[in-house]
Amino acid sequence: MDTIDAATVPEDTLRAIIWTCFGTAFVLVALRTAVRARTSSPTVDDYCIFFALTCLLSLCVLETIQLPSLYYIAGVLAGTAPIVGIIEETERYLLFQFPIVILYWSTLWSVKAAFLTLYWKIFRDLPVYRRVWYLLALFCLLAYGGCLVTLTVSCGGDVKNFFGFATCAKPEHVWASNFSVYFSTTIDVFTDLCIMAMPLRLIYNVKVTLRQKVGLVAVFGLGFVMIAFAIIRAKQVLVEKMFVNLTLLMIWSTLAASISVIVGTLPALKVLITVHSRNSANRSNQHSAGGSKLTGKQSISKSVRMGSISKEKKSMQGSLDAMESQEEILVQHDVVSFSLFSSKPFGLVDIG
Repeated sequence: MDTIDAATVPEDTLRAIIWTCFGTAFVLVALRTAVRARTSSPTVDDYCIFFALTCLLSLCVLETIQLPSLYYIAGVLAGTAPIVGIIEETERYLLFQFPIVILYWSTLWSVKAAFLTLYWKIFRDLPVYRRVWYLLALFCLLAYGGCLVTLTVSCGGDVKNFFGFATCAKPEHVWASNFSVYFSTTIDVFTDLCIMAMPLRLIYNVKVTLRQKVGLVAVFGLGFVMIAFAIIRAKQVLVEKMFVNLTLLMIWSTLAASISVIVGTLPALKVLITVHSRNSANRSNQHSAGGSKLTGKQSISKSVRMGSISKEKKSMQGSLDAMESQEEILVQHDVVSFSLFSSKPFGLVDIG
């Protein structure tokens, strides 16, 4: 039985999982901030990630406070705890559950906003893509509002029903609660797919190697990780039995929110790989150039010519590496724009 299995996860273990998730997200956000600080001041997408991390922190704090009530309820359902005090502990649990759900969705949608603001930098001079961006941004905003509305009315017209003992247990309340979960999860997955799909045609038209295109698609396709965790979390809520596995719900909610923040930091951190690769190439070229200086005037002349060729190769490689890093795609925006519209993607005509 799920309720008995829920109680087998020690409280200290669950607490450790919660704060390990937050700690991992915090470290990666701090690393992202350090990387971005070396090249520019914070931008809107950075502030979106900061807000997502703040929501995640608040989520973890409330979950930690909620833990004693959760384990008491799990113990009562498993028959290992006295039923005396069930009303007070249940209402205490529900008092925190409502804001926890709001913080969960706020974390996910803040990461979506970070990706959208990053896309704006890429698409701001592309009229067709800019219009699509406006539509997608408006849809995401309305979707977030829809998640909050369906949650608010899931226990009837009075929000207070959400916090009372057995005041949200009528059949119509169960249906509304399930609808809220279906709606919020479906709209979450759909918006992630839209956000991931938006730059794919642009990447297809960029004149880079297949390996680099695969790398770019992988960066923009990180949302599949968030989708997987969102679906698993929903599965913990939409159970056929009367009682939800509260422990697994908390675990997967924390994991899904943390993974969302982590995924939001990864595109900016990809620049570290590019810089490391470029530095290795520079050291290799410098070593080869140094060895050719010992062969006399003819070798010096050859070294000059080879140095010129090496510089051209470095320049070309630098351009390719720039397309490989999401941070440096913005530098190559004019090239991308020319490539995009010279091939007429989607058969669309620039009418902006």
